[in-house]
Amino acid sequence: MRSQPGPASGAAKGVPSGSEIFVVDDDDDMRELLVAILSLEGYPVKSFADGETFLRTAGTRTPVCLFLDVVMPGRSGIDVLKELAARRYEAPIFLISGRGDTPMVVDALKSGARDFLHKPFDPYAAVQRVRDAVEIWASRTEKQSSVGLEDKEFPGHVRLTRREAEVLAQIMRGASSKDIGTALGIGKRTVDNFRMNIMKKLGAKNIADLVRIIMT
Repeated sequence: MRSQPGPASGAAKGVPSGSEIFVVDDDDDMRELLVAILSLEGYPVKSFADGETFLRTAGTRTPVCLFLDVVMPGRSGIDVLKELAARRYEAPIFLISGRGDTPMVVDALKSGARDFLHKPFDPYAAVQRVRDAVEIWASRTEKQSSVGLEDKEFPGHVRLTRREAEVLAQIMRGASSKDIGTALGIGKRTVDNFRMNIMKKLGAKNIADLVRIIMT
């Protein structure tokens, strides 16, 4: 039996502070349903009734993900999707529609949609898509963080290897050696060895000292 997500208090786990989910659909009932379900999960949600209004907001804000209806008055969801692709909009986009013909789905995926939900759909399927999007966000942020650490030159012209940067990025997030090992696919003892090597390499006496060096 599939377990349905229940109500959450506060922000949903893994969602970056200040982040939102956008829902763009001219169907009032569908908008309200998605807003209600996603809000109960703990996600801040903003909805739009048409593509033009959404695109004005999209110019200044990027959500964790976007649910975009295909058939809307004015600009269609496919038109909006293609404009977002041209802008290199980073948010994962999930198209929703009562139409599901193969050419349209193929066109949508080629134009940058991450997935397609056919109406009517189980609203909790939308929650799972959001969780996928949060994982994408976390992975991208972690990768960007580790790349920054790999490129950084520390006092004494010290630089970290790619793997050291990955381990250090995890340490800075407060992850335990066990969690770091799981995330990077290496053993806990290997993580501990990396941790000791990083501290020795950077001249850190403890974690607090390590954080101070990194933030300098």
